[in-house]
Amino acid sequence: MKSPLPIQSFCLLCTLLFSVSCSPKLTSDWTRQEYQDRSFTKIAVVAIHENLTVRTKFESTAVKRFKKEGINAIEGITIFPPKMTEAQKQPKNLIKIIEENNLDGVVTMSLVSSEEGTRYRPGEDYVVPAGYSRFGKYYVQRYARVQAPGYYEPTKSYLVEAILYDLKGELYEGKETLVWSGQSSLVDPSSIESAANSFTKKMVRHMVDNQIIKMK
Repeated sequence: MKSPLPIQSFCLLCTLLFSVSCSPKLTSDWTRQEYQDRSFTKIAVVAIHENLTVRTKFESTAVKRFKKEGINAIEGITIFPPKMTEAQKQPKNLIKIIEENNLDGVVTMSLVSSEEGTRYRPGEDYVVPAGYSRFGKYYVQRYARVQAPGYYEPTKSYLVEAILYDLKGELYEGKETLVWSGQSSLVDPSSIESAANSFTKKMVRHMVDNQIIKMK
């Protein structure tokens, strides 16, 4: 079981925004036992990835899904831009940004690991002519079903993790803010858009169905 992380951990994740690269199902999740007040007025969604296309696609897709569920969410890139100065990344200044934007929650999404493997693809069935059969004075075409040999193809899977930070009340360095985390695997996504759609759909559905996040 994971231990709750202090506010420094959230600040560290914000710093990683500028330095880390990056059918799905939440394969695991954890909720802090003391997590009681699950109502939020405004949350920011932050995708941790050095590629701005990936970041914006994951953030915008997640925000749309949250809003569809009646949850007030904004894209993290609007308040945590990709080229923040070292001074802006300091915990006290990140806390200031949170307070100025009236945030009481942040959801981060990040790539945990990637793994290469193989997947077996069975051969396709197809029908081929197999001569003629005679019925009285007629000849009828016969067909046979043939299966092509199967084969192995390379695959790549990505383990993505979402984390919810509860930022309600007074914020200070050392305050425990991590209240939930969940992970899901993406296998050979066809595009950034499909990966974002797949992961955020499962993430938001899980968080809403299990009342991890409620709207006030």
